[in-house]
Order: sequence, then C-alpha cells, then structure tokens
Amino acid sequence: MTTPDLITRHAAAVEAALRDAVESRADQLYRMMEYQLGWVDEQGMAQSLAPERPRAALCLGVCEALGGNLSAALASATAVELLHEFTRVHEDIQSGAPEQGNRPSGWWIWGPAQAINVGDALHMVARLTLLHAEGVDPERVLESAMAMDDSALDLFEGQQQDLSLQLQPTATKQAYLAMAERRTGAVLGCAAQLGALAAGADDAAQEACREAGRSLGVALRLQEDIRQLWSGGEGAPNPVVRKSFPVVLAIESAPVAVKREIGTLLMARTHGPQDAARLAELLDEAGARQGALDTALAARTTFADGLGRAGIVPERQADLVALAAYMTPDLNPAP
Repeated sequence: MTTPDLITRHAAAVEAALRDAVESRADQLYRMMEYQLGWVDEQGMAQSLAPERPRAALCLGVCEALGGNLSAALASATAVELLHEFTRVHEDIQSGAPEQGNRPSGWWIWGPAQAINVGDALHMVARLTLLHAEGVDPERVLESAMAMDDSALDLFEGQQQDLSLQLQPTATKQAYLAMAERRTGAVLGCAAQLGALAAGADDAAQEACREAGRSLGVALRLQEDIRQLWSGGEGAPNPVVRKSFPVVLAIESAPVAVKREIGTLLMARTHGPQDAARLAELLDEAGARQGALDTALAARTTFADGLGRAGIVPERQADLVALAAYMTPDLNPAP
C-alpha cells in the first residue's frame, strides 16, 4: 500500500524537529532515545529505519484541514511522536517483548531499569517540546500541555484496565472497547486534538477530533488482535495467553461447549502452536473473527464521522481518511 501523501509531505519537517529535541542533548541517555527513534543501532552507529510517524501526520493533517498554520502545529506533532515512543518502551517491558520492529527492544539490550528511564525521559522531552514551542500563544501552549497530560493519564488508566482484564475470567464487549479506546486511542486522540487546538478550533471541534482519534485507536487495537490470532508470524506472542477482542466476543455469545473449550485453552499453564490454531478454529466457529472485523470497521467509520462533526468538510477529510486506511490495512477491501 502506497504511503499516504500526508505522511511523506511532512516527514522531513517532523524528523528534523525530533532530532532538534533529542540530538542536542549530550548524554548516553539520549543515545538510547535515538535508538528507540530509529536513528542509531545498538552500538550507536548511525542508521535510518525511515519511520513514518503517522501520529505526527494526523496532528498536522487535522490542523491543515481546519485551516491552521502548520508551523504552529509542528511542536505538537513532535511531542505526540515522543509520547508515542515513550508508550512503546513501557509496553515492551510490560509485555516482555524481546523485539520491536525486527530489532531488539531497548529493555532487551540495556535492561528494564534503563528502559524505564529512557521511556520516562521521552515523556519529559515531549512535554518540554510543547512548553518551548516558538511563536505560539502562551495560553495555547498551556492548553496543549494539559491536553497531552490528560491523554497520558487516560493511557495509563487504559493500561491498568488491560492488565486487570487479562486476569478476569470474563469481560464484556463494552468493557474491552472502553479499554481499547484508552489503551490504544489516547495518543491518537491527543494527536488529533492538538492539531485542532493548533488551528484555533473551538472546544467542541477539539473534542470531536479527540474522539475521532480515539475511535481510530480502537480500530488499530482490534486489527492487532485479529493479526495475532490469524496471521501471527514467527516471534509473534502466542495469542492463547492474551484475552483479545475476538475471545471476549466468543465467550460472550458462543455455545456453551465452545466457551468451555476456549476457557480450558486460556487457563492452561503451557501453550503450544497447536493451541493457537485450535483457538482460531473455535473463534471462527463462533463468528468472532467477522464480529471483530465488523466492529473495527465501524470504529474506523466513526473516525471519519468525528472529523465531520469537527467541521472538516469531506474534501478536506480525504487525506485523513487515507491515513486511517493506511494504518489499518487489514480492514480494507481486497483489491
């Protein structure tokens, strides 16, 4: 799938702003941050993974669609990407994932303690990037910082809900979606809201953009759930050990015999590839794969609807809708 123009046309400016925020600081801590951002390898040698930064593109795209000045949104877009990288560092530690993007996770190289430090530092650099934004009204700077902090707190609440949900014998569809809206949607909602704020949009438009971004996060989370169950490659986490949305759907609505077997698989102390395959079969039998796809598609539609409520006319939504489709390719119709 071709990279959307919304990503490519702002890529150089976003990358330069990120480097300005991180590379100017001389300390080993920032070299580890550079590794997380894809600029250096484990030995600190320069490399380029050409990261696409779709969350920054969302922030800038919303600002652009609402008629704002992109230079006013650049600090916000940069801060959102740094916030996202902070969450990735901590998620890798929580999940115990030794790899991220086909290379070792930071915690796998330097240990969990150093990785926690790197993640926290990324969060602080994100805040400082917002607070030191040049040419932006101080009141708007404060509003942006408050919006990002609210989103970060929302994310932490979603992480707590996700971890708790994994320990519960059952969960409702509504509870899972509420968790996903926070866990995966908070940063995307923040990106869209900050873009609207940079454009000078009113509170109602900002809230509509925030909710739109959070809906896109739900679509992204459900896509990942489906991938892990039906397209998990080598090195992917065994989907039997995690309560995903298709599992929640099946436990809620499948026949008793199917529910019982799913429960037995989930509660087993050890899991093999055959367990993952059987779980996928049971979920297909219960219609949970299609149910998850339908729910994810509905969430992506809600994203576009939210842009409309924010006052973004359809012709100016096109780039943003294309970005959403690019981020959730598994939901697109087969060519």
